[in-house]
Amino acid sequence: MKLKTPPQPLVFVYDGPTALCAAVSELYRLEPLATSALCMWRGRYYLLVGAGLSRRREVRRTGGRWGQCLGPSPVLYAFCREHGCEISGNAVAQLGGALARQRKREE
Repeated sequence: MKLKTPPQPLVFVYDGPTALCAAVSELYRLEPLATSALCMWRGRYYLLVGAGLSRRREVRRTGGRWGQCLGPSPVLYAFCREHGCEISGNAVAQLGGALARQRKREE
């Protein structure tokens, strides 16, 4: 059975850069090519992560370990992006990749 539309992306909220970086680092290890976006609104970071049905539970658990998973809320994310500041259009690959490269250099 094939879905007519892809599953909606999950939205996570993080209170600070430490929690955000920890979550993105783990998400990068789990799913380095995940579609994602990052914005900041009212001092909090909102991360949008696309996940297929087979990986959705793992992505929700991994991203929610450091912050709060708001569920499939692309409209909320669009509101936060419009009223806040967009930081990245591909946060998991960009930020997660940079953190992974930094970790390799330190080892």
